[in-house]
Formats: sequence, C-alpha cells, structure tokens
Amino acid sequence: MQAPELPEPDAYAKAHSAQLIDVVKEHIEASGGVISFADYMHKVLYEPGLGYYMAGAAKFGAEGDFITAPEVSPLFGASMAVQIAEILDAMPTGGCVLELGAGSGQLANSILNNLECNADFQYFILEPSAELQQRQRQMLNSSLSERLFSCVQWLDALPTNFKGVIVANEVMDALAVERFSIGQDGLQQVCVTGDLQETVRPASKDLNKAVAALEHDIGESLPLGYTSEFCAFLPLWIEALAASLNSGVLILVDYGYPRREYYSDERLDGTLSCYYRHRAHGNPYYLPGLQDITAHVDFTAVVEAGVASGLELLGYAAQSAFLLDNELLSLAEARGAICESEKDHMSLMKQVKTLTLPGEMGERFQVMALGKGYELPLRGFRTQDLSYRL
Repeated sequence: MQAPELPEPDAYAKAHSAQLIDVVKEHIEASGGVISFADYMHKVLYEPGLGYYMAGAAKFGAEGDFITAPEVSPLFGASMAVQIAEILDAMPTGGCVLELGAGSGQLANSILNNLECNADFQYFILEPSAELQQRQRQMLNSSLSERLFSCVQWLDALPTNFKGVIVANEVMDALAVERFSIGQDGLQQVCVTGDLQETVRPASKDLNKAVAALEHDIGESLPLGYTSEFCAFLPLWIEALAASLNSGVLILVDYGYPRREYYSDERLDGTLSCYYRHRAHGNPYYLPGLQDITAHVDFTAVVEAGVASGLELLGYAAQSAFLLDNELLSLAEARGAICESEKDHMSLMKQVKTLTLPGEMGERFQVMALGKGYELPLRGFRTQDLSYRL
C-alpha cells in the first residue's frame, strides 16, 4: 500500500515504530512467515510497551490522533451520569461503576462530578495500559475532590460478582478484526507477510463458517470483490463481561451498524480506518505503533453474544437520542447560564451540536444497553429504540 500524506513523526517516534516493526517481523517469522490480519492488528495495538494503546504517545484530544465524545464535552459524561444514577437508584442494594478503557480519564471525571456518590460508592477502571493508567491518575487527582478521587480504583482484571453499571465508550472498535474478501476461488483471508505486505490465503475453517453465517443472516451472498471484516474477539469479550456481571447494566457506545447495514453494498471495501494526528486513512501498515487502527462494530453480533451469555437487550439507539433523553439540553442550559462570555456560550453550543447532529457524532455513534437481573426500562431509550433493526 502507498503511504498516505501524513505529518512526519519525530526521530523518537520513528525509532519507536521501528522497534515495534522488528518485534512484529520476529513474530511473523516465528509463525511461519505469515500471520492473519487480526494477529497483526492485535500486535501493533497491544504489544506490551510498544503497541499503540500500550505506549506513551498522546492519543486523545487535540494533541493526539482522534477525539472522543468525553473530550468533545463534559456534557457527554454528565448525560451518562443521569442514566447511571437511574440504574443504581433502582438496584435494591445499590451498585458501583466499572469503566473499560478509560482513555484520557475525561469520562470518569465527568461522571463522578455529576453523580451523588455515597460513602460506599466505588468507580472502578480497567485499563490495560500502565501509561494510560498513570495519565488517568494524574488527571483525576487534579480534577476531582479528595473524596471523589478516593472512590476511584484501578483494576488489573475484570471483577467477579460485579453489581452496577459497566461502561465501554469506544472500546469495541479497537478489538482486532479478521479481514476477508470474496475472490474467484471463494472466500479469501487477508494475511500479513514478514515484510508487512498483504497477501491472501484461502480462508480458515472458522472464518468460512463465520462468513457463511453472516450471508445466511442477511439473506444474500456477498458479491465478488467484496472486502470486509469480522471480529472473532467480540463474542469472547461480551462473554467475559457477562460472566463478571452479577446484576446491573452494560452500556456500550461506539460507531457501527446493525448487521444488514454493515454488510451492505454501500461498504464494498469494509470499514477499517486508521487515524494519525486527526487524519484518517486506510493503510494499517504505515507507522505501526503510532497510529490507531479501528473497524466499525456489528451491533447485531453484540446482541447475539450478549443473549448467548445470559444478558438481555434493554435498548439500542443513536447517541443523539440517548443523550437527549438523559437531559443533555437541560444540562447544557444550566452550564450556559454560568458562561462568562459569549465565546464560552458559543463553544458550549458547538459541543452540543457535535454530540448530537447526524453529520457529527449524533447518528454515527450508537448506544446499546445489555442487562442482567435488571428489568426496568431505561430513560435513554424513551424516545428511540432501534432494537427492531438488529
């Protein structure tokens, strides 16, 4: 693939990427000279000390490679706190919050500052990156009151018998995916060679079975030349969360589609994207370790995995509808009343638009809630529930 026109990394960043490339090449050589794309993606994102999410470069916000809703505005976390409070208040013995992959820590900051936390409340963070853990600690320690900061605890693994709300904002899109294409000789699996070039091999038995199931579900065969992704890690991830959850609700926010829309003719080349310094491109072999690699989420696969693991679908909606049902506008109005300048007020209105407009994050991002031992309706799906599309 031709390298995209991107900002030139500094010498330190280049050396970091070169070190990761050496590790990946050694892994490919040890694996017989070729690995699956999912293996490559997992390696460049999660290799200890070197992978994109495991190393020290800035990733979130203006100084990073992309921006997430919590960095857009604290209103996102404030609205999420409204939904969380409703769930915790309805649970007979209360509960706690577990955030998966807390990023910059901004979502935790906003949620905690908008929840009425009693003395027993705990906010757990499961963050695989030691470097991000340190950044989160520093940010939250400086942003939260001493009492609220004392509620935060970092975990090394999923808890057992967890009661409360588990939140995952833009986590699923970073799970490694297999890439496949429909060739003249049948289903082909995208693989990576030792010189970090793509090659295709006849698809594995498991991938053949998975794509056949997708085609059966959408009611048609994918056309010749069609390229897309399949996330084999997703059911395992959901199963682990379901096993961890004793009672409560799992709230998932990410960009994606129901299966029929995901594998539609509109997406002949799939959904894989790479992000470097707020520029999107399609070459996952450029600057390994310095760029994010993501794929959209098949939300039908999410609910299938959830139901198979004993969870119940509680709602599915666009982010805009979910936030508006959770008092986004009244929260914005309250913040607007204390803005000290017209510039601050305009910035606040821009944040609301970014979170809710269809052309921004409003409909590109979806919210799904899965529950166990929780039967009440959720306010986030009062005006819109798109579960019928799944």
